[in-house]
Formats: sequence, structure tokens, C-alpha cells
Amino acid sequence: MKLSRTSFISIVLFLGFVSSLSGENWVLASQEFKIKNKNIKESESQLTKVLPQLILEQFSENGLRLISSEEELDRELYKLQTERLSLFLQLSKEEKSRDALVLSKATPSELKKALSEAGKKIEDIESKISENLKLTEETKNKYQERISSEKQGLDIAEEHKSGFSFFQNDKNLLASELVSLYKSDNSALFTPGTQAAEDGISSYAFENEITAAKINGLLCGDITVFGEYCSVNVNLYVFPGAKNAGCVTEVGSINDLVSISQSVARKLTPKIANSKPVKLRFEIEPEEAREHALVSIDGVILGKEAVREEVIIDAGIHTVTVSSENYENQTVNYSFSGEEIFTVKTTLKPVVEGVSSIRLKKYREGLFSFNGAESSSINDQNPAGTVAINGRTVLGVFKNNEGETAFIMIPEKYSADGLNLLVNAKPFNREKNIDKRRKSMYTAYSVLVCSLVPTFYCVGNLNASVNAYNADRGSYSNAQKWQNYSYFSIGVSGVCGSWFVVELIRYLNAANEVLPAEAKKE
Repeated sequence: MKLSRTSFISIVLFLGFVSSLSGENWVLASQEFKIKNKNIKESESQLTKVLPQLILEQFSENGLRLISSEEELDRELYKLQTERLSLFLQLSKEEKSRDALVLSKATPSELKKALSEAGKKIEDIESKISENLKLTEETKNKYQERISSEKQGLDIAEEHKSGFSFFQNDKNLLASELVSLYKSDNSALFTPGTQAAEDGISSYAFENEITAAKINGLLCGDITVFGEYCSVNVNLYVFPGAKNAGCVTEVGSINDLVSISQSVARKLTPKIANSKPVKLRFEIEPEEAREHALVSIDGVILGKEAVREEVIIDAGIHTVTVSSENYENQTVNYSFSGEEIFTVKTTLKPVVEGVSSIRLKKYREGLFSFNGAESSSINDQNPAGTVAINGRTVLGVFKNNEGETAFIMIPEKYSADGLNLLVNAKPFNREKNIDKRRKSMYTAYSVLVCSLVPTFYCVGNLNASVNAYNADRGSYSNAQKWQNYSYFSIGVSGVCGSWFVVELIRYLNAANEVLPAEAKKE
């Protein structure tokens, strides 16, 4: 099963583009959950920590979150608000300092000068506050049109559920950030200070602590326990702004918290991704398989009509399975995000079952084993073995009576019923052979390196004696002597080099013999 090439390339380019838009990750964290019941067992009290940790564990791998213009606006406004508060504190300090000048200055001239300087500082701070307020309004106006466009796109997306067209909004309006966990650890839970916890999640003190921890999304939940079952209610808050991005409720057994956490995480995924629904189209071959095909997404069977119509699902990671009578099932796990429409293509293979005959090119007694199970013995009365095939590549091994083995592969094109197969498998101790060839290669290499020492020495003396003879400082007989030594040493090094090449080839062939012998049609 595969996605269409156009969709795949678009996704890669889109993810590469959006991942470069932001240098920081979108950090997800969770508080310790709360239990509503008053009287609970000690073991049940551990649910408040274990459950959020299990939920966060489902998001261990980096996902992608689309950052809306409204979320960007909240971040900008929070920065401006923090700057205004800082300026206001500075203004308060300067006002108090100016009032204290009356008591600290001895002469009227010193007081006048000091008041003038203090006034300039106060005016400068007031001017910065005014600029901040002005910039705040400009920022709101700048984002207003973008926010309006995105909301129109969301409205159209909702209309599609009633039969109208959608996916008309401008997807380029949205930036993107990678989703990561708080402290990069699913076991790390965020714990607010006493004052922030008392003031509540929407308070400025709580938001300050969240922002200081660089958290963008916070999970808060409560648990209700009755007997062996519990109800979990999880809210996702986005900061800055403490906006509730969605609520998820799940009921399950307290003895199977993993299933509860997986279900909650699956429902939270589109809310964390902040993505719109996507459409799936299916192209199934061959036509006979398409006529009887069934599609299931995340284990939910959609029915035969899903094959002919477009299916709308939440963006995120989904498991898609296509099945048809007398054909093998095909399954794909994929992150359906970043695009509006995905085309899922698959070519179903017919179910193949049967038995083929297989024998060795050179007769040996032994045992054929395929797929980890003993298949058949080879002896004088039974020179050929049998192998069950299913239309796929089959791996096996032949072991002779001495315990030596040879690996065998039946390629997919010969995995058919009723064929007579022949394989040139040679059982022997491959590990011992490889070790032997390796030692021989190292020996040849060592001899070659040692032979190069006298060769370099002789060639060097030859060059020196020739230069001395040409300069009338040496004899011809001495130059001829070193020439003979050089020819001999070069010849020896050449022989050693040839020996090394031969041993290297033998070693590579020995290493290559671990590959399975391929069966062929007889």
C-alpha cells in the first residue's frame, strides 16, 4: 500500500517548509490529575500520576502542530503585556524616587536639577508605555484579517459534514512547530507554585509560571473511580491565554490504563495538531479486488462504500487496512497531515497456497527446513523435499548429516503451486571458512607490506647511484648492481601484491557465501 507520488512529494516539501518557520518546539506538559472521589484506596491514588504519564508517553515522537494566527496573536500580546508590566514597575519606582528628592537634596538648585532629571526618566517610561499600547492595537489589527480568514476556512470545513464543498481556506496562513514533551520526559509533570495553584489556571501568576517553563500546552484532568472502573476527563489548555482547546472523556478499567491512555491520546491528537479534517481517496487494484474490498481505519470498518467515496478523518496518525475476499490484507500507518486530500493506492495480491518440490543440484543427505519448521528429509528413497508456499519469498536452510548448513531462498516469482525447484546449495562451515580466508588475507597483506621496505630501499639507492654516475661521482658497476637489486625487489613485491589480491578476492567470496542460494525452476 502506498500514497500517491504527488501527495508524498507535497507532504515532504510542506513539512520541510513549515519546520523552518519556527526555531522552537511547541512544548506539551501535564499536571498531576485529580480524583473526585473522597474515599479511595491507596493504590487508586497513584492514578493521578500514572495516567498523565501514560498519556504523554503516546506523544513521545515529534509530531506537528499548526500554529493559528489567533495563537500567534496571543503570544505577541503576552510579550507586550509583560513589557508594559515591567515599564509600569519602573514608573512606580521612579515616581517614588522623585518624591524622595525633596528630603534628600540640601539646596533648591540641586533639588531642581534632580527633579528635572527624574522627570525626563518618567517621561521616557511613559512614552514607552504609550508606544507599547499603540503597538498592541496595531498588532491586533494586523492579525484581525488573518484570523477572520482562518475562521472562514473552519466554517467551510464544518459545512462539508452537511454535504457542501470545503478545504477552500488558505493553508499558507498557518505556521507550524514540532511538538515535544516537557523536559523531553513523559514522566515529568508540571507542578505550579502554591500561589499559582490557589489562583487557578486562568490567573496571571499561573500563566507566568507556565511561560517561564516554556510550556505551550497543558493537560489537566480529573478522575472518578467506581469499583474497578474509572472515568477520565482531560482538558487541553493552550498558553499564553489559557484557552481550552478541547476536552476528552474516556471510561475504562483501572487494570488497563494503557488502553485508556491510548484512547485519550488518540482523541487529543487532532486538538494538539490543531489541524483540520483531511479527505482520503482509495485506488485499489485489481478491479476484482476493488469490487469486494473493505476499508478499516484504526480498526473501525467503514464498509464497501468507503472504497468508492471520499472518507473524512481527523488529521493525525492513522492505521488504514484494505481487505478483500481471496486477497491478502494490506495495512499502512501514516501521519495524514499537512495536506487536504490524500490518495491511498494499493495493489492487493491474491492469496496463494500450495506445495512445491525442491532438490539439491548435487545430491546430499540431510534435512530441508523452511520458515523455522522441519520440512522433509533427503535420502536415497526421498531425493527431493517439499515446501509450502504462499506467493511470497520463502527462506530456508539445508543441513547435512555432519551438521553443516546452507541457506536457501525461493524468490517470489517461483513461489507457486506445483513447481519443481532446483537449488545449488553447498553446506559447509561458513564461519570457519571465513575465518580461514581472513587469516590468509592478513598474512598476504603483511608479507606485501614487509616486501615494500627493501623495495623502497633498493629503488632509493638506485636513484642515488644513477645521479652520482651522471655527475661523475660514482661508478657504472655500482649503479648496475642497485638496478638488479631493484628489479628483484620490485618483482618480489609484485608477487606479494598479486598474492594479496588473490586472498582478498577469496575472502570476499567466502563472505559472500553466507548469502542464501537462490532456487530456480527445474
